[in-house]
Amino acid sequence: MGRMQGRIGFIAVWVATTAAGMAISWAGVGDALRGTALPTQDLAAKVPVHEGRPPASEPAGTPVPVLSAVATEAPPTRKPAPRPTPKSTPKPSSERPTPRPSAPPSTAQGDVRTYVVKSGRVVLALSADSARLVSATPNSGFQAKVWRQDQWLRVDLTDGVKGSAVFAKWNGHAPLVQVYEY
Repeated sequence: MGRMQGRIGFIAVWVATTAAGMAISWAGVGDALRGTALPTQDLAAKVPVHEGRPPASEPAGTPVPVLSAVATEAPPTRKPAPRPTPKSTPKPSSERPTPRPSAPPSTAQGDVRTYVVKSGRVVLALSADSARLVSATPNSGFQAKVWRQDQWLRVDLTDGVKGSAVFAKWNGHAPLVQVYEY
């Protein structure tokens, strides 16, 4: 009977310490995971979604190619130019390179907002008088197309038939963002 109480006591202590360790670990990494691995809603990027195709007029100019995880066409291949071989090797320096200061927080770069749409995710940096594309990540089977002009930016995540469009427009005012699902 004494042996059984000892074993039950050991198991109770083991379960309590394991649960405490897991709780402490989660408290330490939970915030990091919420912003990266776990899906979260970006409340700042809540904008009304317009159903249907974007305005009928096609944007002027050719879309700017955007690197994406899924390529629908193979890029043209080109042989790289031969590299010149250095005649002398540089001497290793005992001086350490000075680190460059990192970019200041979002105030200098703009307010970074994520727009999660049916066809993927678009991240824009919005400043007081313009917008800049940070990234466009299409879902599998979709591709990103980007148009830029002086007063607007358009990002389409499309498979050719359906997709999503994110517009940022500014003309003497703060950027106005509109989302279309078609």
